[in-house]
Amino acid sequence: MAKTIVTKQHDTGITFVDTPTIDGVVVPPANLLGSALTFLLKSSDGTIALKQTAVINADGTFSYSPVPSDVAQTGKFNQEWEVVYPNAKILTFPNNGYNVVKIIADLG
Repeated sequence: MAKTIVTKQHDTGITFVDTPTIDGVVVPPANLLGSALTFLLKSSDGTIALKQTAVINADGTFSYSPVPSDVAQTGKFNQEWEVVYPNAKILTFPNNGYNVVKIIADLG
């Protein structure tokens, strides 16, 4: 299910976390074994794109901890997680849209 995350520019003390679901049903962790995960972020106009390796946790959740360059620009971004299964098939989460990440300016 798509969600909205708000963070501030330059904040790297956060971790993006998500639970993969298909039609509202949580994907069992066993179904993700051996898969590779990527965190994807793109501005609404497509000018800023980010593709970074992310982690599938033991409980089946996804996580990604940003580095400074990931949160350097303010704006509204579409975000998704791309799973590549051992058989090379791909599935993207959320499967019903995008998560929205809003990076707002800090005052410092």
